[in-house]
Amino acid sequence: MSDVVIIGIGNLIKSDDGAGLHVIRSLEGRVPSGVELVEGSVYCADLFNFLDGPSKAIFVDAIDAGEESGAVFRFTPQEVKQKAALSVSVHDFGLYELIMTARLMGQCPEEVVIFAIQVDNVEFGDQLTEKVAAVIPEVCDLVLAELEHQRPGVG
Repeated sequence: MSDVVIIGIGNLIKSDDGAGLHVIRSLEGRVPSGVELVEGSVYCADLFNFLDGPSKAIFVDAIDAGEESGAVFRFTPQEVKQKAALSVSVHDFGLYELIMTARLMGQCPEEVVIFAIQVDNVEFGDQLTEKVAAVIPEVCDLVLAELEHQRPGVG
């Protein structure tokens, strides 16, 4: 069982919606032992079983917060609740619903952190837009720093 799970959420055939999955693929071979990398689908309910056991979960997802394309955000589920107008995900059963439901079921890590990348385009296409692709290495570095409990300033 992993102590930390990093879950990328997205759809690789809808351009920037696949950003979370691109981060997970870029992290392969770069995370310490005890860290599990998961490529999640856009239907977050499929991810419940990955949340039961680890002490920490880090999610990486696309977001449409109306900010500049490629903007990167770091927040917790509690911060999302405080900013109820902020949509956490571009998906129907989104990340916030997954985390809250897992918590109600007693199957959620104590510490949950979310990194989100502002999308530019979520139309059909298998490539990230230039601005979103450019921040993938930065997000990887932020996730790796989070594993070391360093929290550089973001969003």
